[in-house]
Amino acid sequence: MPAAPLTPSDAFKARLNKILQTPALEFALIGLILLSVVLIFLEISTSPTQPGYSQLLHLQAALTAVFWLELGARCWASNNRWRFLRLYWVDILAVLPFPIQFPILRLLRLLRLLRASALLNRNLARVSPTLALGLGAQIGVLSTIGVIVLIGALGLYLIESGTNPGADTLTKTFWWSLFTLVASEPVGAEPETLLGRLLVLMLMLGGLTLFAVVTGLVSAIMVQRLRTAMEFRAMELDELSGHTVICGWNRNGAHVVEEILFDPDMLHSAIVVVAEFTETPEKELQHLNLSKLYFHSADYTRIDALQTVGIAHAARAILLADTSRPRSDQDIDARTVLAALTIEKLNPAVYTCAQLLDRLNDVELKAAGVDDVIVADEITSHIIATSARAQGSVDVLAELLTVQVGNQIYKVPVPLTWVDLPFWQAVERMKQRQDALPIAVEISQSAGQPKRRTLVNPPATYRLAYRDQLVVIARKMPTIVED
Repeated sequence: MPAAPLTPSDAFKARLNKILQTPALEFALIGLILLSVVLIFLEISTSPTQPGYSQLLHLQAALTAVFWLELGARCWASNNRWRFLRLYWVDILAVLPFPIQFPILRLLRLLRLLRASALLNRNLARVSPTLALGLGAQIGVLSTIGVIVLIGALGLYLIESGTNPGADTLTKTFWWSLFTLVASEPVGAEPETLLGRLLVLMLMLGGLTLFAVVTGLVSAIMVQRLRTAMEFRAMELDELSGHTVICGWNRNGAHVVEEILFDPDMLHSAIVVVAEFTETPEKELQHLNLSKLYFHSADYTRIDALQTVGIAHAARAILLADTSRPRSDQDIDARTVLAALTIEKLNPAVYTCAQLLDRLNDVELKAAGVDDVIVADEITSHIIATSARAQGSVDVLAELLTVQVGNQIYKVPVPLTWVDLPFWQAVERMKQRQDALPIAVEISQSAGQPKRRTLVNPPATYRLAYRDQLVVIARKMPTIVED
């Protein structure tokens, strides 16, 4: 089924989402967050009468405006505003423009360090998934400890420096804050004010939590939650659009994911796998870049599960014969049909491909509007028979069916200037200009007819029509230039 055209607003949101998730922009945000933290130190340690103080305030205000612009863009491009507010409320709190008369409240900007560590984790996963799995939790724990120590040090300096000799410099309050966090009791000086005592109490409680993590009493729970929060996986699911949803899982699932991830044309397209996992299959895919791969444990036949993985904004849906739980073949196919009906109702424009175990269930899938139906046993039988009939042909099929080596099959629209062109001339032009070989034509259909009809090896005199598409063999996606 052809995809419905996007409105200008939806198209702009999709482009904006891609821009907001680019590594260059995320590293720029990390740099700006670190600069903002440095400015907080300078602002607190500098007297308002000293030269350059007003410039510090102006630069900090400019950074705050940039952060507001970034969060505003994410909010506008988000598919669910309430979900955005629930997951980004810490970032919003950190950039609120508190008056300069309340400098203690301006320390909330340090909370942006948590966001910086989350972005660092995400980009670390893009570079090395194995390294990210090993360091992701540690980065989350260290960033949390850093935020507590810095808020304690700067807060004690602001509150106690005028009355307490042990807090007259930032160096003293930094060590005071760090030692109190580690020892879980006041070390270095005694606070003289109520706010100072509350800050020391916060550090002591933070120290108790740190001790619990180090000794392992609650480390598994805390590290897992921090890792989940730092990766922002829940928020990313809500922000996805134009992605691929795979419903169900079986032993073929790893090969399907691998082929999609190796396709250059789908390099930046996210994949969401939803099934009733008892254990998600990251180990099977650890050799791949998993930064754009998401696993969601749920029943994909339920509407709420499909909505959670953003099926309404997906470009492709693949339904595998699900063997993640023990079921009969008939039950597996029934779940595939039910999921297909639900998906087509939630997003009629999505391309759907379903795997069946029994060809007899094909009728229900065609009625549901599924674009392609694959019966694995049939295809395997056909390949074996073809190999026996035309010896060596299996090598040709093996190359065409993978994007990792050699030639692949692509589909390109017929240019307007090629309308009414004989097929043999299209073959000649494609081979000479793109080194691509047309092997079939997908014929455009009028209303009331089947949505697609493919003519393999059409007659040489067949004339291309408007909205026809050429199926070609090439080493990369051909780019046809209008004559």
